[in-house]
Amino acid sequence: MKNLILACVCFPLLLAACNGPLDVTLADSGDPVKGEALKKALTPEESELLVSYVAQHTMAQDIDYKMTVKQAIAARRKELASNQK
Repeated sequence: MKNLILACVCFPLLLAACNGPLDVTLADSGDPVKGEALKKALTPEESELLVSYVAQHTMAQDIDYKMTVKQAIAARRKELASNQK
């Protein structure tokens, strides 16, 4: 019984530890601790892509704050690539 309780407590903590700074949702990116880790993890290019994605979709009022930072950067790259065609 003790092992089951221990497993129930430790397993979620292990899963949470596997997430990197880019797996933070846009809603949570404003958290001071997560935001600082995010700033350190992003390259200047990724930072620019993230800012432009958030600005563009905030102005269009169609931003999804449940999206992760990694997904937002990938979406912005895709948008820019389709605009260049």
